[in-house]
Amino acid sequence: MASRTLPARPSLTQLRTQARELLRAHRDGSAAAAARVAAHHPDLEGRSPEAVLAHPLKLADAQLVLAREYGFASWAALKQRVETGSRIAAFQPHPRFAEALAAFDAGDAERLRALLADDPSLVRARTNLDPPYGYFSAATLLHHVAGNPWRDGVRLPPNVVEMARAILDAGADVNAETIGPNSGTTMGLLVTGKQASDAGVTGPLMDLLLERGARLDLARPDALDQSLANHAPRAAERMIELGAKPDIFAAAALGRLDLLRAMFDAEGRLLARPRRRGRLMSARDAVGLAMLYAYVRKQLDAVDLLLEKDGNWDMTGVNNGAAMHRAAWEGDLPMVKRLIEKGADIYNRDNPFNSTPLSWAQHNRQAEVFDWMCANCRVDLHEAAGFNLLDHVEARLREDPASVNRRIDHWEIPRSTALHWAAWPSVNDVEGTHVHPVADRERLVTMLLDAGADPDLVAGNGMTALDIALAGNAERVAALLRSRGAKRASDL
Repeated sequence: MASRTLPARPSLTQLRTQARELLRAHRDGSAAAAARVAAHHPDLEGRSPEAVLAHPLKLADAQLVLAREYGFASWAALKQRVETGSRIAAFQPHPRFAEALAAFDAGDAERLRALLADDPSLVRARTNLDPPYGYFSAATLLHHVAGNPWRDGVRLPPNVVEMARAILDAGADVNAETIGPNSGTTMGLLVTGKQASDAGVTGPLMDLLLERGARLDLARPDALDQSLANHAPRAAERMIELGAKPDIFAAAALGRLDLLRAMFDAEGRLLARPRRRGRLMSARDAVGLAMLYAYVRKQLDAVDLLLEKDGNWDMTGVNNGAAMHRAAWEGDLPMVKRLIEKGADIYNRDNPFNSTPLSWAQHNRQAEVFDWMCANCRVDLHEAAGFNLLDHVEARLREDPASVNRRIDHWEIPRSTALHWAAWPSVNDVEGTHVHPVADRERLVTMLLDAGADPDLVAGNGMTALDIALAGNAERVAALLRSRGAKRASDL
Protein backbone atom coordinates (compact mmCIF):
# COMPACT_ATOMS: atom_id res chain seq x y z
CA MET A 1 0.00 0.00 0.00
CA ALA A 2 1.22 3.50 -0.78
CA SER A 3 2.72 5.38 2.16
CA ARG A 4 2.69 8.70 0.28
CA THR A 5 -0.03 10.40 -1.76
CA LEU A 6 0.56 12.11 -5.08
CA PRO A 7 -0.80 15.63 -5.48
CA ALA A 8 -3.63 16.08 -7.97
CA ARG A 9 -1.26 17.36 -10.63
CA PRO A 10 2.19 15.92 -9.86
CA SER A 11 5.35 17.38 -11.35
CA LEU A 12 7.98 15.01 -12.70
CA THR A 13 10.62 17.64 -11.93
CA GLN A 14 9.51 17.73 -8.29
CA LEU A 15 9.47 13.94 -8.09
CA ARG A 16 13.02 13.81 -9.44
CA THR A 17 13.99 16.34 -6.77
CA GLN A 18 12.43 14.13 -4.09
CA ALA A 19 14.43 11.15 -5.35
CA ARG A 20 17.65 13.16 -5.25
CA GLU A 21 16.82 14.31 -1.71
CA LEU A 22 16.35 10.68 -0.64
CA LEU A 23 19.66 9.75 -2.26
CA ARG A 24 21.40 12.62 -0.46
CA ALA A 25 19.82 11.69 2.88
CA HIS A 26 21.00 8.10 2.43
CA ARG A 27 24.53 9.27 1.75
CA ASP A 28 24.34 11.48 4.85
CA GLY A 29 23.48 8.46 7.00
CA SER A 30 19.85 9.36 7.72
CA ALA A 31 18.00 6.72 9.77
CA ALA A 32 14.72 7.79 8.18
CA ALA A 33 16.15 7.33 4.69
CA ALA A 34 17.49 3.89 5.64
CA ALA A 35 14.06 2.85 6.92
CA ARG A 36 12.32 4.04 3.77
CA VAL A 37 14.78 2.17 1.55
CA ALA A 38 14.51 -1.01 3.63
CA ALA A 39 10.73 -0.87 3.34
CA HIS A 40 10.50 -0.31 -0.41
CA HIS A 41 13.62 -1.50 -2.25
CA PRO A 42 13.20 -5.15 -3.27
CA ASP A 43 16.94 -5.89 -2.99
CA LEU A 44 17.27 -4.29 0.47
CA GLU A 45 13.92 -5.17 1.98
CA GLY A 46 14.15 -6.00 5.65
CA ARG A 47 17.86 -5.17 5.98
CA SER A 48 19.12 -3.44 9.11
CA PRO A 49 19.61 0.36 8.93
CA GLU A 50 23.36 -0.16 9.08
CA ALA A 51 23.31 -2.59 6.17
CA VAL A 52 21.11 -0.27 4.11
CA LEU A 53 23.35 2.74 4.75
CA ALA A 54 26.44 0.70 3.89
CA HIS A 55 24.94 -0.31 0.55
CA PRO A 56 25.82 2.07 -2.31
CA LEU A 57 22.64 3.65 -3.66
CA LYS A 58 22.18 5.03 -7.16
CA LEU A 59 19.65 7.58 -8.33
CA ALA A 60 17.69 4.78 -10.01
CA ASP A 61 17.43 3.03 -6.63
CA ALA A 62 16.12 6.18 -4.97
CA GLN A 63 13.62 6.65 -7.79
CA LEU A 64 12.40 3.07 -7.35
CA VAL A 65 11.91 3.59 -3.59
CA LEU A 66 10.01 6.82 -4.20
CA ALA A 67 7.79 5.19 -6.83
CA ARG A 68 6.90 2.35 -4.48
CA GLU A 69 6.15 4.80 -1.68
CA TYR A 70 3.60 6.36 -4.00
CA GLY A 71 2.13 2.93 -4.77
CA PHE A 72 3.73 2.26 -8.17
CA ALA A 73 5.74 -0.83 -9.07
CA SER A 74 8.50 1.14 -10.78
CA TRP A 75 9.74 4.62 -11.61
CA ALA A 76 8.57 4.04 -15.17
CA ALA A 77 5.02 3.40 -13.91
CA LEU A 78 5.09 6.56 -11.80
CA LYS A 79 6.44 8.55 -14.73
CA GLN A 80 3.67 7.15 -16.94
CA ARG A 81 1.08 8.31 -14.39
CA VAL A 82 2.47 11.86 -14.51
CA GLU A 83 2.61 11.78 -18.30
CA THR A 84 -1.01 10.55 -18.34
CA GLY A 85 -1.99 13.78 -16.65
CA SER A 86 -0.11 15.74 -19.30
CA ARG A 87 -1.86 13.81 -22.09
CA ILE A 88 -5.27 14.42 -20.58
CA ALA A 89 -4.48 18.09 -20.02
CA ALA A 90 -4.09 18.46 -23.79
CA PHE A 91 -7.84 17.88 -24.26
CA GLN A 92 -10.27 20.75 -23.98
CA PRO A 93 -13.81 20.18 -22.71
CA HIS A 94 -16.32 20.16 -25.56
CA PRO A 95 -19.04 22.80 -24.94
CA ARG A 96 -21.82 20.44 -26.07
CA PHE A 97 -20.63 17.16 -24.55
CA ALA A 98 -23.03 17.40 -21.61
CA GLU A 99 -25.90 18.04 -24.03
CA ALA A 100 -25.01 14.96 -26.08
CA LEU A 101 -24.62 12.83 -22.97
CA ALA A 102 -28.02 13.98 -21.70
CA ALA A 103 -29.57 12.87 -25.01
CA PHE A 104 -27.81 9.51 -24.65
CA ASP A 105 -29.00 9.03 -21.06
CA ALA A 106 -32.56 9.86 -22.12
CA GLY A 107 -32.42 7.35 -24.95
CA ASP A 108 -33.25 10.16 -27.41
CA ALA A 109 -31.65 8.72 -30.54
CA GLU A 110 -33.08 11.38 -32.82
CA ARG A 111 -31.65 14.20 -30.69
CA LEU A 112 -28.27 12.48 -30.39
CA ARG A 113 -28.01 11.94 -34.14
CA ALA A 114 -28.88 15.61 -34.75
CA LEU A 115 -26.18 16.78 -32.32
CA LEU A 116 -23.55 14.52 -33.90
CA ALA A 117 -24.51 15.65 -37.41
CA ASP A 118 -24.42 19.31 -36.40
CA ASP A 119 -20.98 19.00 -34.78
CA PRO A 120 -19.04 15.90 -35.96
CA SER A 121 -16.22 16.67 -33.51
CA LEU A 122 -18.50 15.52 -30.66
CA VAL A 123 -17.92 11.89 -31.57
CA ARG A 124 -14.20 12.29 -30.75
CA ALA A 125 -14.66 14.62 -27.76
CA ARG A 126 -13.44 13.53 -24.34
CA THR A 127 -14.81 14.02 -20.83
CA ASN A 128 -13.62 13.26 -17.26
CA LEU A 129 -10.54 15.43 -17.75
CA ASP A 130 -9.87 16.39 -14.12
CA PRO A 131 -7.77 14.44 -11.59
CA PRO A 132 -7.79 12.01 -9.92
CA TYR A 133 -7.39 9.95 -13.07
CA GLY A 134 -9.27 6.64 -13.04
CA TYR A 135 -9.94 4.10 -15.75
CA PHE A 136 -12.75 6.26 -17.21
CA SER A 137 -10.62 9.38 -17.67
CA ALA A 138 -10.82 11.05 -21.09
CA ALA A 139 -13.81 8.94 -22.10
CA THR A 140 -15.68 9.43 -25.39
CA LEU A 141 -19.43 9.18 -25.89
CA LEU A 142 -19.01 5.62 -27.13
CA HIS A 143 -17.31 4.57 -23.88
CA HIS A 144 -20.52 5.48 -22.04
CA VAL A 145 -22.54 2.71 -23.71
CA ALA A 146 -20.91 0.15 -21.39
CA GLY A 147 -22.45 1.73 -18.27
CA ASN A 148 -19.09 1.19 -16.58
CA PRO A 149 -18.52 2.91 -14.23
CA TRP A 150 -21.93 3.60 -12.75
CA ARG A 151 -22.57 7.34 -13.02
CA ASP A 152 -24.45 8.78 -10.04
CA GLY A 153 -27.32 6.34 -10.41
CA VAL A 154 -27.80 7.02 -14.14
CA ARG A 155 -29.11 3.86 -15.76
CA LEU A 156 -28.39 2.77 -19.30
CA PRO A 157 -31.27 3.66 -21.62
CA PRO A 158 -33.38 0.68 -22.70
CA ASN A 159 -32.44 1.37 -26.34
CA VAL A 160 -28.71 1.52 -25.56
CA VAL A 161 -27.89 -0.67 -28.60
CA GLU A 162 -29.61 1.83 -30.88
CA MET A 163 -27.77 4.68 -29.15
CA ALA A 164 -24.43 2.89 -29.60
CA ARG A 165 -25.22 2.36 -33.28
CA ALA A 166 -25.95 6.08 -33.69
CA ILE A 167 -22.56 6.98 -32.18
CA LEU A 168 -20.73 4.44 -34.35
CA ASP A 169 -22.58 5.61 -37.46
CA ALA A 170 -21.29 9.12 -36.73
CA GLY A 171 -17.69 7.86 -37.02
CA ALA A 172 -16.70 6.82 -33.47
CA ASP A 173 -13.52 4.78 -33.21
CA VAL A 174 -14.70 1.45 -31.86
CA ASN A 175 -11.23 0.68 -30.45
CA ALA A 176 -10.51 4.12 -28.95
CA GLU A 177 -9.18 3.88 -25.40
CA THR A 178 -9.77 5.93 -22.31
CA ILE A 179 -6.57 7.55 -21.01
CA GLY A 180 -6.53 6.66 -17.34
CA PRO A 181 -3.78 4.56 -15.70
CA ASN A 182 -5.82 1.45 -16.54
CA SER A 183 -7.12 2.58 -19.90
CA GLY A 184 -9.63 0.51 -21.81
CA THR A 185 -11.71 0.27 -24.95
CA THR A 186 -15.49 0.26 -25.05
CA MET A 187 -15.34 -3.52 -25.39
CA GLY A 188 -13.06 -3.74 -22.37
CA LEU A 189 -15.46 -1.63 -20.31
CA LEU A 190 -18.40 -3.69 -21.51
CA VAL A 191 -16.98 -7.11 -20.66
CA THR A 192 -16.32 -5.88 -17.10
CA GLY A 193 -19.56 -3.93 -16.77
CA LYS A 194 -22.07 -5.09 -14.17
CA GLN A 195 -24.77 -2.62 -15.21
CA ALA A 196 -24.95 -3.84 -18.82
CA SER A 197 -24.89 -7.45 -17.61
CA ASP A 198 -27.71 -6.85 -15.15
CA ALA A 199 -29.73 -5.09 -17.86
CA GLY A 200 -29.29 -8.02 -20.26
CA VAL A 201 -27.76 -5.88 -23.02
CA THR A 202 -24.17 -7.12 -22.90
CA GLY A 203 -24.54 -9.69 -25.68
CA PRO A 204 -26.22 -7.40 -28.23
CA LEU A 205 -23.73 -4.62 -27.49
CA MET A 206 -20.80 -7.00 -27.86
CA ASP A 207 -22.17 -8.23 -31.17
CA LEU A 208 -22.57 -4.68 -32.46
CA LEU A 209 -19.04 -3.71 -31.42
CA LEU A 210 -17.58 -6.85 -33.01
CA GLU A 211 -19.53 -6.14 -36.19
CA ARG A 212 -17.89 -2.71 -36.31
CA GLY A 213 -14.37 -4.07 -35.81
CA ALA A 214 -13.84 -4.17 -32.04
CA ARG A 215 -11.01 -6.37 -30.80
CA LEU A 216 -11.77 -9.22 -28.37
CA ASP A 217 -9.23 -11.92 -27.57
CA LEU A 218 -11.10 -15.13 -26.77
CA ALA A 219 -8.03 -17.38 -26.82
CA ARG A 220 -6.29 -16.04 -23.70
CA PRO A 221 -6.40 -18.44 -20.73
CA ASP A 222 -7.79 -15.61 -18.59
CA ALA A 223 -10.24 -14.28 -21.19
CA LEU A 224 -13.22 -14.73 -18.85
CA ASP A 225 -11.60 -13.72 -15.57
CA GLN A 226 -12.31 -10.00 -15.52
CA SER A 227 -15.94 -10.42 -16.52
CA LEU A 228 -16.51 -12.86 -13.68
CA ALA A 229 -14.49 -10.89 -11.13
CA ASN A 230 -16.50 -7.75 -11.91
CA HIS A 231 -19.98 -9.29 -11.76
CA ALA A 232 -20.57 -9.30 -15.51
CA PRO A 233 -21.62 -12.94 -16.08
CA ARG A 234 -23.57 -12.16 -19.27
CA ALA A 235 -20.31 -11.05 -20.87
CA ALA A 236 -18.61 -14.31 -19.86
CA GLU A 237 -21.53 -16.35 -21.16
CA ARG A 238 -21.47 -14.55 -24.52
CA MET A 239 -17.70 -15.01 -24.81
CA ILE A 240 -18.17 -18.73 -24.19
CA GLU A 241 -20.76 -18.78 -26.97
CA LEU A 242 -18.22 -17.04 -29.20
CA GLY A 243 -15.54 -19.63 -28.49
CA ALA A 244 -13.84 -18.86 -25.16
CA LYS A 245 -13.10 -22.03 -23.19
CA PRO A 246 -14.50 -22.17 -19.63
CA ASP A 247 -12.07 -23.46 -17.02
CA ILE A 248 -12.50 -24.21 -13.32
CA PHE A 249 -12.77 -20.50 -12.48
CA ALA A 250 -15.49 -19.81 -15.02
CA ALA A 251 -17.40 -22.94 -14.00
CA ALA A 252 -17.25 -21.91 -10.34
CA ALA A 253 -18.18 -18.27 -10.94
CA LEU A 254 -21.09 -19.17 -13.20
CA GLY A 255 -22.33 -21.88 -10.83
CA ARG A 256 -22.01 -24.53 -13.52
CA LEU A 257 -21.88 -27.56 -11.25
CA ASP A 258 -22.06 -29.90 -14.24
CA LEU A 259 -18.83 -28.46 -15.62
CA LEU A 260 -17.26 -28.19 -12.20
CA ARG A 261 -17.85 -31.82 -11.21
CA ALA A 262 -16.49 -32.99 -14.56
CA MET A 263 -13.19 -31.26 -13.80
CA PHE A 264 -12.33 -33.70 -10.97
CA ASP A 265 -11.64 -37.43 -11.03
CA ALA A 266 -13.32 -39.99 -8.79
CA GLU A 267 -10.82 -39.29 -6.01
CA GLY A 268 -11.50 -35.56 -6.12
CA ARG A 269 -8.28 -34.61 -7.92
CA LEU A 270 -8.32 -31.79 -10.45
CA LEU A 271 -7.93 -33.22 -13.94
CA ALA A 272 -6.51 -30.14 -15.70
CA ARG A 273 -4.53 -27.38 -14.05
CA PRO A 274 -5.23 -23.88 -15.43
CA ARG A 275 -2.51 -21.57 -16.66
CA ARG A 276 -2.19 -17.99 -15.48
CA ARG A 277 0.59 -15.44 -16.01
CA GLY A 278 2.43 -17.86 -18.22
CA ARG A 279 2.63 -20.75 -15.77
CA LEU A 280 0.59 -23.71 -14.64
CA MET A 281 -1.05 -23.20 -11.29
CA SER A 282 -0.86 -25.85 -8.61
CA ALA A 283 -4.04 -27.83 -8.11
CA ARG A 284 -4.47 -26.47 -4.56
CA ASP A 285 -4.13 -22.87 -5.72
CA ALA A 286 -6.54 -23.46 -8.60
CA VAL A 287 -9.18 -24.98 -6.32
CA GLY A 288 -8.75 -22.17 -3.79
CA LEU A 289 -9.03 -19.45 -6.42
CA ALA A 290 -12.06 -21.15 -7.97
CA MET A 291 -13.73 -21.18 -4.55
CA LEU A 292 -13.00 -17.45 -4.23
CA TYR A 293 -14.63 -16.80 -7.61
CA ALA A 294 -17.66 -18.82 -6.52
CA TYR A 295 -17.91 -17.00 -3.19
CA VAL A 296 -17.61 -13.54 -4.73
CA ARG A 297 -20.31 -14.46 -7.27
CA LYS A 298 -22.51 -16.00 -4.50
CA GLN A 299 -22.57 -19.41 -6.16
CA LEU A 300 -22.93 -21.16 -2.81
CA ASP A 301 -23.40 -24.69 -4.18
CA ALA A 302 -20.09 -24.30 -5.99
CA VAL A 303 -18.51 -23.00 -2.77
CA ASP A 304 -19.73 -26.11 -0.92
CA LEU A 305 -18.44 -28.43 -3.63
CA LEU A 306 -14.99 -26.83 -3.74
CA LEU A 307 -14.54 -26.59 0.03
CA GLU A 308 -14.72 -30.37 0.11
CA LYS A 309 -11.60 -30.50 -2.06
CA ASP A 310 -7.98 -29.82 -1.13
CA GLY A 311 -7.52 -26.11 -1.76
CA ASN A 312 -5.49 -23.10 -0.76
CA TRP A 313 -8.15 -21.02 0.98
CA ASP A 314 -5.85 -17.98 1.25
CA MET A 315 -5.80 -17.34 -2.49
CA THR A 316 -6.34 -13.82 -3.79
CA GLY A 317 -6.93 -12.78 -7.37
CA VAL A 318 -10.57 -11.69 -7.61
CA ASN A 319 -10.08 -7.97 -7.10
CA ASN A 320 -8.96 -7.53 -3.46
CA GLY A 321 -8.63 -9.93 -0.58
CA ALA A 322 -8.99 -13.64 0.07
CA ALA A 323 -12.30 -15.38 0.77
CA MET A 324 -12.07 -14.72 4.51
CA HIS A 325 -11.49 -11.00 3.91
CA ARG A 326 -14.63 -10.92 1.77
CA ALA A 327 -16.65 -12.91 4.31
CA ALA A 328 -15.51 -10.65 7.16
CA TRP A 329 -16.35 -7.52 5.15
CA GLU A 330 -19.85 -8.80 4.46
CA GLY A 331 -20.46 -9.95 8.03
CA ASP A 332 -20.73 -13.59 6.95
CA LEU A 333 -19.75 -15.15 10.27
CA PRO A 334 -20.64 -18.75 9.28
CA MET A 335 -18.24 -18.50 6.33
CA VAL A 336 -15.55 -16.95 8.51
CA LYS A 337 -15.88 -19.84 10.97
CA ARG A 338 -15.90 -22.38 8.17
CA LEU A 339 -12.76 -21.00 6.59
CA ILE A 340 -10.94 -20.90 9.93
CA GLU A 341 -11.89 -24.55 10.50
CA LYS A 342 -10.44 -25.29 7.05
CA GLY A 343 -7.14 -23.67 8.04
CA ALA A 344 -7.42 -20.25 6.38
CA ASP A 345 -4.89 -17.73 7.69
CA ILE A 346 -6.50 -15.19 10.03
CA TYR A 347 -3.38 -13.00 9.68
CA ASN A 348 -3.49 -12.85 5.88
CA ARG A 349 -2.53 -9.31 4.78
CA ASP A 350 -2.27 -10.11 1.07
CA ASN A 351 -4.27 -7.13 -0.18
CA PRO A 352 -3.53 -3.50 -1.06
CA PHE A 353 -4.49 -2.39 2.46
CA ASN A 354 -2.11 -4.69 4.36
CA SER A 355 -5.13 -5.68 6.44
CA THR A 356 -6.30 -8.95 7.96
CA PRO A 357 -9.89 -10.22 7.85
CA LEU A 358 -10.39 -8.80 11.35
CA SER A 359 -9.46 -5.36 10.03
CA TRP A 360 -11.88 -5.75 7.11
CA ALA A 361 -14.69 -6.59 9.55
CA GLN A 362 -13.84 -3.60 11.74
CA HIS A 363 -13.58 -1.21 8.80
CA ASN A 364 -17.04 -2.18 7.52
CA ARG A 365 -18.48 -2.15 11.06
CA GLN A 366 -19.32 -5.85 11.07
CA ALA A 367 -19.50 -6.07 14.85
CA GLU A 368 -20.64 -9.70 15.06
CA VAL A 369 -17.64 -10.94 13.08
CA PHE A 370 -15.23 -8.55 14.82
CA ASP A 371 -16.42 -9.49 18.31
CA TRP A 372 -16.41 -13.22 17.57
CA MET A 373 -12.88 -13.10 16.18
CA CYS A 374 -11.66 -11.06 19.15
CA ALA A 375 -13.22 -13.61 21.50
CA ASN A 376 -12.07 -16.74 19.66
CA CYS A 377 -8.87 -15.87 17.75
CA ARG A 378 -5.40 -14.68 18.70
CA VAL A 379 -5.47 -11.07 17.51
CA ASP A 380 -1.92 -10.22 16.50
CA LEU A 381 0.05 -7.54 18.30
CA HIS A 382 -0.15 -4.86 15.60
CA GLU A 383 -3.91 -5.09 15.29
CA ALA A 384 -4.37 -5.31 19.04
CA ALA A 385 -2.44 -2.06 19.39
CA GLY A 386 -4.30 -0.38 16.55
CA PHE A 387 -7.71 -1.41 17.89
CA ASN A 388 -6.86 -0.71 21.56
CA LEU A 389 -7.37 -4.35 22.54
CA LEU A 390 -5.24 -4.22 25.69
CA ASP A 391 -5.97 -7.79 26.84
CA HIS A 392 -4.74 -9.14 23.49
CA VAL A 393 -1.63 -6.96 23.71
CA GLU A 394 -0.80 -8.42 27.12
CA ALA A 395 -1.43 -11.97 25.91
CA ARG A 396 0.73 -11.62 22.78
CA LEU A 397 3.60 -10.12 24.77
CA ARG A 398 3.48 -13.02 27.24
CA GLU A 399 3.40 -15.60 24.46
CA ASP A 400 6.11 -14.03 22.32
CA PRO A 401 8.14 -11.28 23.99
CA ALA A 402 10.26 -10.79 20.84
CA SER A 403 7.17 -9.67 18.92
CA VAL A 404 7.35 -6.29 20.65
CA ASN A 405 9.85 -5.03 18.05
CA ARG A 406 8.67 -7.09 15.10
CA ARG A 407 8.28 -5.01 11.94
CA ILE A 408 5.61 -5.79 9.37
CA ASP A 409 3.70 -3.95 6.68
CA HIS A 410 0.52 -3.07 8.53
CA TRP A 411 -2.23 -0.77 7.30
CA GLU A 412 -0.73 2.46 5.92
CA ILE A 413 2.72 2.12 7.48
CA PRO A 414 5.26 -0.31 6.02
CA ARG A 415 7.81 -1.97 8.31
CA SER A 416 6.04 -0.71 11.43
CA THR A 417 6.03 -2.03 15.01
CA ALA A 418 3.15 -2.24 17.44
CA LEU A 419 4.50 0.86 19.19
CA HIS A 420 4.09 2.90 16.03
CA TRP A 421 0.39 2.02 16.06
CA ALA A 422 0.05 2.51 19.82
CA ALA A 423 1.31 6.07 19.32
CA TRP A 424 -1.46 6.86 16.82
CA PRO A 425 -4.57 8.12 18.66
CA SER A 426 -7.43 6.88 16.50
CA VAL A 427 -8.82 4.27 14.13
CA ASN A 428 -10.95 4.65 11.00
CA ASP A 429 -13.92 2.80 9.58
CA VAL A 430 -16.49 3.45 6.87
CA GLU A 431 -18.25 5.97 9.10
CA GLY A 432 -15.19 8.04 9.94
CA THR A 433 -12.46 8.46 12.58
CA HIS A 434 -12.83 7.23 16.15
CA VAL A 435 -10.44 8.52 18.83
CA HIS A 436 -9.28 6.09 21.51
CA PRO A 437 -9.39 7.13 25.19
CA VAL A 438 -6.11 8.89 25.93
CA ALA A 439 -5.59 6.99 29.17
CA ASP A 440 -5.84 3.68 27.29
CA ARG A 441 -3.21 4.83 24.78
CA GLU A 442 -0.87 5.85 27.58
CA ARG A 443 -1.34 2.47 29.26
CA LEU A 444 -0.74 0.71 25.95
CA VAL A 445 2.43 2.65 25.17
CA THR A 446 3.72 2.04 28.70
CA MET A 447 2.96 -1.67 28.40
CA LEU A 448 4.94 -1.94 25.16
CA LEU A 449 7.87 0.12 26.43
CA ASP A 450 8.05 -1.94 29.63
CA ALA A 451 8.10 -5.07 27.45
CA GLY A 452 11.18 -3.77 25.62
CA ALA A 453 9.76 -1.81 22.69
CA ASP A 454 12.45 0.34 21.08
CA PRO A 455 10.98 3.84 20.73
CA ASP A 456 13.63 4.85 18.20
CA LEU A 457 12.92 2.25 15.56
CA VAL A 458 12.08 4.05 12.32
CA ALA A 459 9.15 2.71 10.31
CA GLY A 460 9.17 2.41 6.56
CA ASN A 461 7.51 5.81 6.22
CA GLY A 462 10.56 7.41 7.87
CA MET A 463 8.86 8.06 11.22
CA THR A 464 9.50 6.99 14.80
CA ALA A 465 6.72 6.42 17.32
CA LEU A 466 7.27 9.98 18.58
CA ASP A 467 6.93 11.36 15.06
CA ILE A 468 3.65 9.47 14.68
CA ALA A 469 2.28 10.68 18.03
CA LEU A 470 3.08 14.27 17.10
CA ALA A 471 1.55 13.86 13.64
CA GLY A 472 -1.65 12.67 15.32
CA ASN A 473 -1.62 15.51 17.88
CA ALA A 474 -1.38 12.90 20.64
CA GLU A 475 0.45 15.27 22.99
CA ARG A 476 0.18 13.17 26.15
CA VAL A 477 1.46 10.08 24.38
CA ALA A 478 4.28 12.16 22.88
CA ALA A 479 5.19 13.46 26.34
CA LEU A 480 5.22 9.89 27.67
CA LEU A 481 7.49 8.75 24.84
CA ARG A 482 9.85 11.67 25.42
CA SER A 483 9.99 10.82 29.14
CA ARG A 484 11.27 7.37 28.12
CA GLY A 485 13.96 8.81 25.86
CA ALA A 486 12.15 8.62 22.53
CA LYS A 487 13.50 10.73 19.66
CA ARG A 488 12.23 11.97 16.35
CA ALA A 489 13.76 10.35 13.25
CA SER A 490 15.47 13.62 12.35
CA ASP A 491 17.36 13.52 15.66
CA LEU A 492 18.76 10.01 15.27
